[in-house]
Amino acid sequence: MSDQAPPERPKTKAFDLLASVADFAREHAIALNDPSLVERFIADATPKLKEALADPTLIHGSRTERLFEATVLSLGRFRLLKTEDVGRVHAADTSRAPDFRVVLDDGEQWLVEVKNVRGKEPFKQKTQMSAAYLGSLQAYADMVGTPLKLAIFWSLWNIWTVISPDRFRRPNGGLRVTMMDAVVANEFGKLGEVMIMTKTPLRLVLGAAANMPRSLSPEGLANFIIGSAKLYSGDVELTDPRDRKLAEVLFLYGEWSTDGPLAVTDGVEFAGVEFVATPQEPSDQGWDGIGSASRIFSRYYAAQTVDGDQVIQLHGEAAPDWFAPLSDWDFKNSKLPLLLGRVQASAPVDGGLAEPVD
Repeated sequence: MSDQAPPERPKTKAFDLLASVADFAREHAIALNDPSLVERFIADATPKLKEALADPTLIHGSRTERLFEATVLSLGRFRLLKTEDVGRVHAADTSRAPDFRVVLDDGEQWLVEVKNVRGKEPFKQKTQMSAAYLGSLQAYADMVGTPLKLAIFWSLWNIWTVISPDRFRRPNGGLRVTMMDAVVANEFGKLGEVMIMTKTPLRLVLGAAANMPRSLSPEGLANFIIGSAKLYSGDVELTDPRDRKLAEVLFLYGEWSTDGPLAVTDGVEFAGVEFVATPQEPSDQGWDGIGSASRIFSRYYAAQTVDGDQVIQLHGEAAPDWFAPLSDWDFKNSKLPLLLGRVQASAPVDGGLAEPVD
Protein backbone atom coordinates (compact mmCIF):
# COMPACT_ATOMS: atom_id res chain seq x y z
CA MET A 1 0.00 0.00 0.00
CA SER A 2 1.42 3.38 -1.04
CA ASP A 3 2.25 5.99 1.59
CA GLN A 4 1.74 8.78 -0.93
CA ALA A 5 -1.19 11.10 -0.35
CA PRO A 6 -3.85 11.04 -3.05
CA PRO A 7 -3.49 13.84 -5.60
CA GLU A 8 -5.37 17.01 -4.75
CA ARG A 9 -8.42 17.76 -6.82
CA PRO A 10 -7.98 20.91 -8.90
CA LYS A 11 -9.71 23.89 -7.39
CA THR A 12 -12.55 25.42 -9.38
CA LYS A 13 -13.17 29.12 -9.19
CA ALA A 14 -16.58 30.23 -7.95
CA PHE A 15 -17.65 32.12 -11.07
CA ASP A 16 -21.40 31.59 -10.51
CA LEU A 17 -21.21 32.58 -6.85
CA LEU A 18 -19.16 35.67 -7.68
CA ALA A 19 -21.71 36.68 -10.31
CA SER A 20 -24.51 36.41 -7.73
CA VAL A 21 -22.54 38.48 -5.22
CA ALA A 22 -21.76 41.07 -7.90
CA ASP A 23 -25.46 41.39 -8.80
CA PHE A 24 -26.34 41.82 -5.12
CA ALA A 25 -23.57 44.41 -4.64
CA ARG A 26 -24.73 46.46 -7.59
CA GLU A 27 -28.40 46.28 -6.58
CA HIS A 28 -27.60 47.52 -3.08
CA ALA A 29 -24.79 49.93 -4.06
CA ILE A 30 -22.15 48.08 -2.06
CA ALA A 31 -18.53 48.05 -3.21
CA LEU A 32 -17.01 44.61 -3.81
CA ASN A 33 -14.21 45.45 -1.35
CA ASP A 34 -16.66 46.50 1.37
CA PRO A 35 -15.92 44.27 4.43
CA SER A 36 -19.64 43.94 5.16
CA LEU A 37 -20.53 42.60 1.69
CA VAL A 38 -20.24 38.88 2.45
CA GLU A 39 -22.22 39.08 5.68
CA ARG A 40 -24.97 41.16 4.05
CA PHE A 41 -25.13 38.86 1.04
CA ILE A 42 -25.51 35.78 3.27
CA ALA A 43 -28.16 37.48 5.38
CA ASP A 44 -30.12 38.31 2.23
CA ALA A 45 -29.65 34.87 0.64
CA THR A 46 -30.50 32.72 3.68
CA PRO A 47 -34.29 33.24 3.75
CA LYS A 48 -34.46 32.96 -0.06
CA LEU A 49 -32.55 29.69 0.02
CA LYS A 50 -34.78 28.29 2.77
CA GLU A 51 -37.85 29.28 0.77
CA ALA A 52 -36.44 27.57 -2.35
CA LEU A 53 -35.65 24.36 -0.44
CA ALA A 54 -39.22 24.32 0.90
CA ASP A 55 -40.76 24.72 -2.57
CA PRO A 56 -41.61 21.20 -3.83
CA THR A 57 -42.54 22.41 -7.32
CA LEU A 58 -39.17 24.10 -7.72
CA ILE A 59 -37.26 21.16 -6.25
CA HIS A 60 -39.00 18.50 -8.37
CA GLY A 61 -38.78 20.65 -11.50
CA SER A 62 -35.05 21.26 -11.00
CA ARG A 63 -34.43 17.56 -10.38
CA THR A 64 -36.33 16.68 -13.56
CA GLU A 65 -34.13 19.03 -15.60
CA ARG A 66 -31.04 17.28 -14.26
CA LEU A 67 -32.67 13.89 -14.92
CA PHE A 68 -33.26 14.82 -18.56
CA GLU A 69 -29.64 15.90 -18.92
CA ALA A 70 -28.35 12.66 -17.35
CA THR A 71 -30.74 10.55 -19.44
CA VAL A 72 -29.56 12.10 -22.72
CA LEU A 73 -25.95 11.57 -21.65
CA SER A 74 -26.73 7.94 -20.82
CA LEU A 75 -28.54 7.22 -24.09
CA GLY A 76 -25.49 8.58 -25.89
CA ARG A 77 -27.08 9.60 -29.21
CA PHE A 78 -26.05 13.25 -29.51
CA ARG A 79 -23.19 15.44 -30.63
CA LEU A 80 -23.62 18.24 -28.13
CA LEU A 81 -25.79 18.98 -25.11
CA LYS A 82 -25.63 22.31 -23.30
CA THR A 83 -27.67 24.32 -20.84
CA GLU A 84 -29.31 27.13 -22.80
CA ASP A 85 -31.06 29.18 -20.13
CA VAL A 86 -28.00 30.49 -18.27
CA GLY A 87 -26.00 33.66 -18.75
CA ARG A 88 -27.09 37.09 -19.93
CA VAL A 89 -29.23 37.38 -23.05
CA HIS A 90 -29.88 40.63 -24.88
CA ALA A 91 -32.72 40.54 -27.39
CA ALA A 92 -34.83 43.04 -29.28
CA ASP A 93 -38.01 41.23 -28.24
CA THR A 94 -39.10 39.62 -25.00
CA SER A 95 -38.43 35.89 -24.95
CA ARG A 96 -37.56 32.98 -22.68
CA ALA A 97 -34.63 30.65 -23.33
CA PRO A 98 -35.56 26.93 -23.15
CA ASP A 99 -33.62 24.71 -20.77
CA PHE A 100 -31.30 22.90 -23.20
CA ARG A 101 -29.83 22.90 -26.69
CA VAL A 102 -29.19 19.49 -28.24
CA VAL A 103 -27.28 18.71 -31.42
CA LEU A 104 -28.38 15.28 -32.66
CA ASP A 105 -26.22 12.68 -34.39
CA ASP A 106 -27.38 13.86 -37.81
CA GLY A 107 -26.57 17.50 -37.06
CA GLU A 108 -30.16 18.57 -36.43
CA GLN A 109 -30.53 20.93 -33.47
CA TRP A 110 -33.32 21.16 -30.89
CA LEU A 111 -34.12 23.61 -28.16
CA VAL A 112 -35.71 21.64 -25.33
CA GLU A 113 -37.92 22.90 -22.51
CA VAL A 114 -38.26 20.31 -19.72
CA LYS A 115 -41.51 19.88 -17.81
CA ASN A 116 -42.39 17.60 -14.88
CA VAL A 117 -46.00 16.36 -14.72
CA ARG A 118 -47.62 14.33 -11.95
CA GLY A 119 -51.40 14.20 -11.96
CA LYS A 120 -53.42 12.59 -9.18
CA GLU A 121 -55.28 10.16 -11.48
CA PRO A 122 -52.89 7.61 -13.06
CA PHE A 123 -54.87 7.18 -16.27
CA LYS A 124 -55.71 10.84 -16.79
CA GLN A 125 -52.26 12.41 -16.96
CA LYS A 126 -52.26 15.70 -18.85
CA THR A 127 -50.56 19.06 -18.87
CA GLN A 128 -51.05 22.47 -20.36
CA MET A 129 -49.03 25.61 -21.04
CA SER A 130 -50.28 29.17 -21.34
CA ALA A 131 -50.09 31.05 -24.61
CA ALA A 132 -47.80 33.63 -23.02
CA TYR A 133 -45.33 31.03 -21.71
CA LEU A 134 -45.26 28.98 -24.91
CA GLY A 135 -45.06 32.14 -26.99
CA SER A 136 -42.00 33.36 -25.09
CA LEU A 137 -40.22 30.04 -25.69
CA GLN A 138 -41.21 30.05 -29.35
CA ALA A 139 -39.99 33.65 -29.76
CA TYR A 140 -36.51 32.64 -28.58
CA ALA A 141 -36.52 29.56 -30.83
CA ASP A 142 -37.56 31.67 -33.83
CA MET A 143 -34.82 34.26 -33.17
CA VAL A 144 -32.09 31.59 -33.16
CA GLY A 145 -33.71 29.55 -35.96
CA THR A 146 -33.95 26.29 -34.01
CA PRO A 147 -36.98 23.99 -33.57
CA LEU A 148 -38.58 23.97 -30.14
CA LYS A 149 -39.35 20.68 -28.38
CA LEU A 150 -41.00 19.92 -25.05
CA ALA A 151 -39.51 17.11 -22.96
CA ILE A 152 -42.25 15.99 -20.57
CA PHE A 153 -41.54 13.63 -17.69
CA TRP A 154 -44.74 11.89 -16.62
CA SER A 155 -43.30 11.11 -13.21
CA LEU A 156 -46.12 8.91 -11.95
CA TRP A 157 -45.25 6.48 -14.77
CA ASN A 158 -41.52 7.28 -15.16
CA ILE A 159 -42.16 7.97 -18.85
CA TRP A 160 -40.34 10.55 -20.97
CA THR A 161 -41.88 12.03 -24.10
CA VAL A 162 -40.32 14.63 -26.40
CA ILE A 163 -42.90 16.40 -28.55
CA SER A 164 -43.19 19.23 -31.04
CA PRO A 165 -45.54 21.79 -29.46
CA ASP A 166 -47.13 22.73 -32.79
CA ARG A 167 -48.97 19.40 -32.79
CA PHE A 168 -50.79 20.37 -29.61
CA ARG A 169 -51.11 24.13 -29.90
CA ARG A 170 -54.61 25.39 -29.07
CA PRO A 171 -56.49 28.05 -31.04
CA ASN A 172 -55.66 30.56 -28.30
CA GLY A 173 -51.91 29.90 -28.67
CA GLY A 174 -51.58 27.76 -25.55
CA LEU A 175 -50.92 24.04 -25.32
CA ARG A 176 -52.78 21.07 -23.89
CA VAL A 177 -51.63 17.45 -24.16
CA THR A 178 -52.46 14.14 -22.53
CA MET A 179 -49.84 11.54 -21.77
CA MET A 180 -51.30 9.09 -24.29
CA ASP A 181 -51.25 11.68 -27.07
CA ALA A 182 -47.67 12.61 -26.15
CA VAL A 183 -46.62 8.94 -26.28
CA VAL A 184 -47.98 8.68 -29.84
CA ALA A 185 -46.09 11.83 -30.88
CA ASN A 186 -42.89 10.95 -28.97
CA GLU A 187 -39.64 11.86 -30.78
CA PHE A 188 -37.27 10.64 -28.04
CA GLY A 189 -36.12 7.82 -30.31
CA LYS A 190 -33.92 10.33 -32.14
CA LEU A 191 -31.89 10.66 -28.94
CA GLY A 192 -31.47 6.91 -28.53
CA GLU A 193 -34.60 5.85 -26.67
CA VAL A 194 -35.30 2.14 -27.20
CA MET A 195 -37.70 -0.41 -25.80
CA ILE A 196 -35.81 -3.48 -24.54
CA MET A 197 -37.12 -7.04 -24.65
CA THR A 198 -35.42 -10.25 -23.58
CA LYS A 199 -36.28 -13.80 -22.58
CA THR A 200 -37.28 -14.82 -19.09
CA PRO A 201 -35.84 -15.39 -16.54
CA LEU A 202 -32.77 -13.38 -15.60
CA ARG A 203 -30.91 -14.96 -12.69
CA LEU A 204 -28.24 -13.78 -10.28
CA VAL A 205 -26.52 -16.66 -8.45
CA LEU A 206 -24.29 -15.93 -5.45
CA GLY A 207 -22.19 -19.01 -4.94
CA ALA A 208 -20.79 -19.99 -1.55
CA ALA A 209 -16.99 -20.10 -1.30
CA ALA A 210 -16.15 -23.83 -1.41
CA ASN A 211 -13.15 -23.52 0.94
CA MET A 212 -15.08 -21.74 3.68
CA PRO A 213 -17.73 -22.98 6.15
CA ARG A 214 -21.27 -22.95 4.76
CA SER A 215 -24.53 -24.18 6.16
CA LEU A 216 -28.29 -23.89 5.98
CA SER A 217 -30.13 -24.21 9.28
CA PRO A 218 -33.51 -26.01 9.61
CA GLU A 219 -35.03 -22.57 10.06
CA GLY A 220 -33.67 -21.54 6.65
CA LEU A 221 -30.84 -19.29 7.86
CA ALA A 222 -27.93 -19.41 5.41
CA ASN A 223 -24.41 -18.95 6.72
CA PHE A 224 -21.80 -18.58 3.98
CA ILE A 225 -19.20 -16.33 2.38
CA ILE A 226 -19.83 -15.31 -1.23
CA GLY A 227 -17.28 -16.87 -3.52
CA SER A 228 -18.78 -16.01 -6.90
CA ALA A 229 -21.50 -13.90 -8.53
CA LYS A 230 -22.85 -15.23 -11.82
CA LEU A 231 -25.54 -13.88 -14.13
CA TYR A 232 -27.71 -16.15 -16.26
CA SER A 233 -30.25 -15.77 -19.00
CA GLY A 234 -32.36 -18.82 -18.32
CA ASP A 235 -29.78 -21.58 -17.80
CA VAL A 236 -27.07 -19.93 -19.92
CA GLU A 237 -24.31 -18.19 -17.99
CA LEU A 238 -23.38 -14.75 -19.30
CA THR A 239 -19.61 -14.41 -19.45
CA ASP A 240 -19.06 -11.69 -22.05
CA PRO A 241 -18.51 -8.32 -20.28
CA ARG A 242 -21.06 -6.51 -22.45
CA ASP A 243 -23.68 -9.20 -21.84
CA ARG A 244 -23.02 -9.15 -18.11
CA LYS A 245 -23.13 -5.35 -17.85
CA LEU A 246 -26.45 -5.01 -19.64
CA ALA A 247 -27.95 -7.99 -17.80
CA GLU A 248 -26.92 -6.40 -14.49
CA VAL A 249 -28.60 -3.12 -15.46
CA LEU A 250 -31.78 -4.90 -16.56
CA PHE A 251 -31.79 -7.07 -13.44
CA LEU A 252 -31.37 -4.20 -10.99
CA TYR A 253 -33.42 -1.46 -12.65
CA GLY A 254 -35.71 -3.18 -15.16
CA GLU A 255 -39.44 -3.66 -14.68
CA TRP A 256 -39.46 -7.37 -13.86
CA SER A 257 -40.15 -8.45 -10.29
CA THR A 258 -37.45 -10.32 -8.39
CA ASP A 259 -37.84 -13.36 -6.15
CA GLY A 260 -35.17 -14.36 -3.68
CA PRO A 261 -32.94 -15.14 -2.08
CA LEU A 262 -33.65 -18.78 -2.91
CA ALA A 263 -31.39 -21.55 -1.61
CA VAL A 264 -29.20 -23.37 -4.14
CA THR A 265 -27.94 -26.86 -3.32
CA ASP A 266 -25.25 -28.99 -4.92
CA GLY A 267 -26.80 -32.40 -4.42
CA VAL A 268 -27.61 -32.23 -0.72
CA GLU A 269 -25.04 -29.60 0.23
CA PHE A 270 -25.85 -25.90 0.43
CA ALA A 271 -24.13 -24.07 -2.47
CA GLY A 272 -25.41 -20.48 -2.37
CA VAL A 273 -28.47 -18.40 -3.14
CA GLU A 274 -30.09 -17.05 -6.26
CA PHE A 275 -32.38 -14.18 -7.21
CA VAL A 276 -34.75 -14.66 -10.15
CA ALA A 277 -36.26 -11.79 -12.19
CA THR A 278 -39.40 -12.51 -14.23
CA PRO A 279 -42.21 -10.44 -15.75
CA GLN A 280 -45.43 -10.36 -13.77
CA GLU A 281 -47.38 -11.62 -16.78
CA PRO A 282 -45.05 -13.46 -19.18
CA SER A 283 -46.09 -13.47 -22.82
CA ASP A 284 -46.55 -16.62 -24.85
CA GLN A 285 -44.24 -15.32 -27.58
CA GLY A 286 -40.96 -15.97 -25.73
CA TRP A 287 -40.06 -12.26 -25.56
CA ASP A 288 -41.00 -9.93 -22.72
CA GLY A 289 -40.46 -6.20 -22.35
CA ILE A 290 -38.26 -5.24 -19.43
CA GLY A 291 -38.50 -1.48 -19.92
CA SER A 292 -37.45 1.41 -22.10
CA ALA A 293 -33.89 2.68 -21.72
CA SER A 294 -35.01 6.01 -20.27
CA ARG A 295 -37.43 4.37 -17.83
CA ILE A 296 -34.73 1.97 -16.62
CA PHE A 297 -32.31 4.86 -16.16
CA SER A 298 -34.90 6.94 -14.27
CA ARG A 299 -35.07 4.20 -11.61
CA TYR A 300 -31.30 4.33 -11.21
CA TYR A 301 -31.40 8.12 -10.97
CA ALA A 302 -34.21 8.00 -8.40
CA ALA A 303 -32.15 5.66 -6.22
CA GLN A 304 -29.54 8.42 -6.02
CA THR A 305 -31.80 11.44 -5.64
CA VAL A 306 -35.09 10.44 -3.99
CA ASP A 307 -35.89 9.00 -0.55
CA GLY A 308 -39.55 8.07 -0.30
CA ASP A 309 -41.40 11.12 -1.61
CA GLN A 310 -38.57 13.50 -0.72
CA VAL A 311 -35.94 14.80 -3.13
CA ILE A 312 -32.57 14.55 -1.35
CA GLN A 313 -30.30 15.50 -4.28
CA LEU A 314 -30.84 17.30 -7.59
CA HIS A 315 -27.82 15.82 -9.33
CA GLY A 316 -27.29 12.10 -9.91
CA GLU A 317 -24.66 10.26 -11.90
CA ALA A 318 -25.18 9.61 -15.60
CA ALA A 319 -24.36 6.17 -17.03
CA PRO A 320 -22.96 6.73 -20.54
CA ASP A 321 -21.70 3.14 -20.82
CA TRP A 322 -25.09 1.51 -20.23
CA PHE A 323 -26.89 1.90 -23.55
CA ALA A 324 -24.18 2.96 -26.02
CA PRO A 325 -23.38 -0.74 -26.81
CA LEU A 326 -26.96 -1.19 -28.06
CA SER A 327 -26.15 0.79 -31.22
CA ASP A 328 -23.83 -1.99 -32.45
CA TRP A 329 -25.05 -4.98 -30.44
CA ASP A 330 -23.72 -8.35 -31.61
CA PHE A 331 -27.09 -10.11 -31.83
CA LYS A 332 -25.54 -13.19 -33.49
CA ASN A 333 -22.95 -14.03 -30.84
CA SER A 334 -24.44 -12.54 -27.69
CA LYS A 335 -25.68 -15.03 -25.10
CA LEU A 336 -28.16 -12.46 -23.81
CA PRO A 337 -31.26 -12.66 -26.04
CA LEU A 338 -32.20 -9.13 -27.01
CA LEU A 339 -34.90 -7.50 -29.08
CA LEU A 340 -34.92 -3.71 -29.45
CA GLY A 341 -37.64 -1.40 -30.63
CA ARG A 342 -37.22 2.29 -31.37
CA VAL A 343 -40.42 4.29 -30.96
CA GLN A 344 -41.04 6.72 -33.82
CA ALA A 345 -43.52 9.57 -33.69
CA SER A 346 -46.63 8.96 -35.76
CA ALA A 347 -47.54 11.42 -38.49
CA PRO A 348 -49.77 14.22 -37.15
CA VAL A 349 -52.61 13.32 -39.52
CA ASP A 350 -52.93 9.59 -38.97
CA GLY A 351 -53.43 9.45 -35.19
CA GLY A 352 -51.95 5.94 -35.27
CA LEU A 353 -49.64 4.21 -32.86
CA ALA A 354 -45.88 4.55 -32.88
CA GLU A 355 -44.09 2.00 -34.99
CA PRO A 356 -41.50 -0.37 -33.45
CA VAL A 357 -38.42 -0.87 -35.62
CA ASP A 358 -35.39 -3.10 -35.33
